[in-house]
Amino acid sequence: MIDRRKFLVSAGGLAASAMAPAFAASVAKRQWPAPPQHARMPADVGNLGYHRMDDYAWFQPKDWHAVLRAPDSLDAPIKAVVKAENDYTNAMLAPSAPLQRQLIERMQALDALDSAPLQVRDGDYLYYQRSKEGSDHPVYARRPLAGGAEQILLDVGAEAQGQKYYKLSWGGPQHSRDGRLFGWAADLRGSDIFSILVRDVASGKLLVEDILDSHGEFAFSSDGRYLFWCGRTDKGRPSKIFRREIGGSGADTLVYENKDPAFFVSLRTTVAGGYLVIRMFNGDMTEVRLVPMATPTAEPVLVEAATQGLHYDVEEWNGKLLLLTDADGAVDYKLVTASIGAPGRANWQPFVPHQPGRFILAIHPFADYLVREEWRDALPRLVVMSKDGKEKEISFDEAAYAISVPNGQGWQSPTLAFTYQSPRSPRASCLLTLASGSYARVDKPVVSAAYDRERYEVRRLVAPGADGVLVPITVLMRKGQKLDGSAPLYLYAYGSYGGTVDAEFSSMAIAAVDQGWIYAIAHVRGGAERGTDWWRSVLKQGKKKTFTDFIDCAEYLISQRYTRKQRIVAHGYSAGGLLMGAIYTMRPDLWAGVIARVPFVDVLTTMEHYENHPLGTTSFPFWGDPRVPEEHAYIASYSPYDQLRKTAYPALLAVGSVADNRVAFWEPLKFAVKARALTTAGNPILSRTAMYAGHMGDPGARAMYEEGASFLAFAMWAADRKWGKVPQS
Repeated sequence: MIDRRKFLVSAGGLAASAMAPAFAASVAKRQWPAPPQHARMPADVGNLGYHRMDDYAWFQPKDWHAVLRAPDSLDAPIKAVVKAENDYTNAMLAPSAPLQRQLIERMQALDALDSAPLQVRDGDYLYYQRSKEGSDHPVYARRPLAGGAEQILLDVGAEAQGQKYYKLSWGGPQHSRDGRLFGWAADLRGSDIFSILVRDVASGKLLVEDILDSHGEFAFSSDGRYLFWCGRTDKGRPSKIFRREIGGSGADTLVYENKDPAFFVSLRTTVAGGYLVIRMFNGDMTEVRLVPMATPTAEPVLVEAATQGLHYDVEEWNGKLLLLTDADGAVDYKLVTASIGAPGRANWQPFVPHQPGRFILAIHPFADYLVREEWRDALPRLVVMSKDGKEKEISFDEAAYAISVPNGQGWQSPTLAFTYQSPRSPRASCLLTLASGSYARVDKPVVSAAYDRERYEVRRLVAPGADGVLVPITVLMRKGQKLDGSAPLYLYAYGSYGGTVDAEFSSMAIAAVDQGWIYAIAHVRGGAERGTDWWRSVLKQGKKKTFTDFIDCAEYLISQRYTRKQRIVAHGYSAGGLLMGAIYTMRPDLWAGVIARVPFVDVLTTMEHYENHPLGTTSFPFWGDPRVPEEHAYIASYSPYDQLRKTAYPALLAVGSVADNRVAFWEPLKFAVKARALTTAGNPILSRTAMYAGHMGDPGARAMYEEGASFLAFAMWAADRKWGKVPQS
C-alpha cells in the first residue's frame, strides 16, 4: 500500500525577572497564585554567522540526546523550572477540576458509541484491534475466517504494566504473511527510540527481543524467515536498513545505508509481498530501491535515482510495478507502470493520468482490483478500478466526513475494510465489495440516550483568503444554533507537510458543542485538502500564507456571526503549534486563548542549529535553508519566539514533553515564560511539560481524556473570562 500521510530558579525566583505590571495587577486583584519567575541568563544563540541574545537559552540541556534516552537525567536547574511551571499551571486550573471531571465523563460516554472494531481480512484470519475493559491500552487479536475463538496476539496493557511510558510505533504491529509471526515496536521513553519484538504466535515465545535502538519500522520477508528493520543515527534520523534471520544467530546484516542528513529512510513490503520497498525521501525528492522477496538476501535494486522535484513510490499490480508519482508536472499525482526488469523513469508507461484538483493520496492493490484514495474539493473519496480499467467512485453524502483505510489488507481479499465518520457521526466499520463497488456498514451502531446525532449540524464553509484563495472550513454546532456572534468558537488547524485534517468524530469537539461552543477546523494551506499546490505553495518563503489563512478563517467566521472577536480559542499541534505561535504574535487581539501543543515556536534557533536536530537538513525543503540569507531572513520574520514583543497577549497554554525528539521541550517552555514577561494584559500564560509523554502525548486513554478536558476547561475560562479564585499556597 502506498500512502503519502510527519539556574537558577525557585518559587521566589533567584535573579528573577519582574512580572509585567498588568499581569501582576491581575494576580493581586484576582488572587491568582504568583507565577514562577526564572533567571534571565542572556546567551548568544546565533549560528551560521548570526548573533542573537536569548534570556532563556539555559532551559536547553547541554546534551539533549542523552536526556532523550533518559528523561529523568534532565539537569536539576531545568527540572526545577519544569516543576515550577507545572505546579503553577496545575494551581491555575485546579478550580476547574469539577468541570474537567464532567467533561471526561462526557467524552468517555461518547467514545463508548464506537462500536465493533474494524476487522481486516488477510489469509485465513480476520485481524482487529479492540479495547479492553479496565485498561488504557488496546488488545490486538484475530479470529479464523472459518469460525473459532479469538486469539490474542498482543495485550498492550500487559506489556505496558510497570512502565513509565509505553507506546507502539505509528505503523502499528504486523504479522507475517503466513500468520506464524507477530511483531511490534515499542517506545519506553517517549523519544521515538523503539525496541522491536517478534513473537511466535503458536508457542508465544519471543524470537526477537534484543533490537533496542530502532526507528520503529520493520517488515517480514514473504516466507517469514527474515526480519528487516530501520536503524537510526545517534541524532535520531532513520538512515539504515538491516536484515536478520529470525531464529538464527541474532546477527544483523546491513542492507542499505544513506549517510546524507538531507534524507530519511523508510521500509515496507508491497501488498502482494513481492518486494521490500526501501525509500529515501525529503520534501524535494525521493528514491526507491527494491529487494525481491523471492531472494530476500539480494542487493537492493534502484528504481530511479533521486532527482530534484521528483517524488514517487512503488507498488506492484497486474504483473507490473505500479508507481504513484508527480513526474512531468503531475502535481496532484498520476499512476504509471514499469516492467520489473526495467523500472527506471525512461520506461514508465501512462496508466491513470493526472487530473489537476484530483489529489491521489494512496493506492491499495488487490489481486483483481485497485482502490485509490483521492481528495477532491477538500473531501476524500474512494475509487475502485478493475483490471479492464473500468472505475467506480464511492460517494458519501455528508457535508464533511472522514474515511480511513487500514494497512494489512490481504492481497486475495474480495473486500476492502474501511471506517467512515463525520463530526456528528461516530466511527462506523464498513466493507467495500470490490467486484460490485458497493459498501455496507458491518457493525451495529450503538444506540444510547447519551447521544443523538440529529441534535448536531455539520457545515462546510469557504473563507476568502487575502490573495483570493478559498479556504475550506468544517463547522460542527448544535442544530438551530443562533448565529448572533455570541457563541465561543474553538478553531483547530495544522497546515504543514501536506498533512490533511480529516473531519472526524471527536468526543472532545462534541463535549465543547454541548457546552454551547461552535467547533471548527480551518483547512489552511500547508495541508493537502485541495491538492499538492495547497501545501507546496507555502514551502519556504510562502509559509506565512498558512498563518494568514488561519486569520482569514477566523475573521470570516466573525463576519458570518458564528462568533466574535476575543471569543475564539485557537488550537494547533506540532507544526500546527508553529501556526499557533505565529497567529499569537501576529494578531493577539483576535483570540481569547491559544493552545499550543508541542509547538515548533523557536524556529530560527532550531534551524540555525540543524546539525543537532533529528530532522537535520531534511527540514530545509519545508522551512528554508538558514544558510541562504534570504531564506534566513524570512524565517526570522515569522519565528514566533523571536516575534514576541511588549503587547497585550491572550491567554496561552503551551504543552511540551522532555522526551519529545521532534519539538524540543524548551521551545514551548521558553515561549510561555517570555510571553508572560512581555504581556501588557492580565491573561494567564501557562506551560505544562511532561517527562515521558513524547511528541504524541501519553498514549493511555485516561491521559488522553485528562488532556482534552484540561484544554476545554482552559478554553472555556479564557473565552468567558471566568478564571477562578485560586487559594494561595
